[in-house]
Amino acid sequence: MEEHLHEMGSPPAPGVKILDFGCGCGRVASWLMTQAPRADFYGVDVDKEAIHWCIENLKGAHFEATAPNPPLPFAAAFFDAVYCVSVFTHLDEDMQDAWLAELKRILKSGGILIFTVHGSVAAEELNGNERDKLGVDGFLYHRSAKLKGILPSWYHTAWHTEAYVVERASRWFSRVEYCVIPNSGQDVVRCRR
Repeated sequence: MEEHLHEMGSPPAPGVKILDFGCGCGRVASWLMTQAPRADFYGVDVDKEAIHWCIENLKGAHFEATAPNPPLPFAAAFFDAVYCVSVFTHLDEDMQDAWLAELKRILKSGGILIFTVHGSVAAEELNGNERDKLGVDGFLYHRSAKLKGILPSWYHTAWHTEAYVVERASRWFSRVEYCVIPNSGQDVVRCRR
């Protein structure tokens, strides 16, 4: 993530405001905070227990539990950069679009959004019909019957093709780059507001 922020011209530096959207237990934020201790880190997640843990254990950053739907509790153009790891891999199209619009709202002009999606390696696990649907539609959302009642209905598994996600994110962002991560189930999408 640090490398992608640097390559997009928004390294975690003193005074830079960075949001970890869907931070969970802060696994990415905790590492980035050690690399850039004077950047201003924030984290949000729907998991209140994880946020409580972050507040107690990751001092020097700002964490807040949020609702599954926008808006976030930040002013427009508040952040220099937002990143989200394995968030859009779990949202349906409506929630994905709502969050892309909201993340654009809270980013400064020229700000950076970096997020991950299930790439072609992850799509290899789909059955033939699912791969065909993904190829035609560019997007596939699968609700797992075995996870019914364990996960909320809005949080299951999504796959994107490169063409789909670049076109979709371009509705809100002026520059969208798709980065294939070799031998990984997730690829990286980099956007500039």
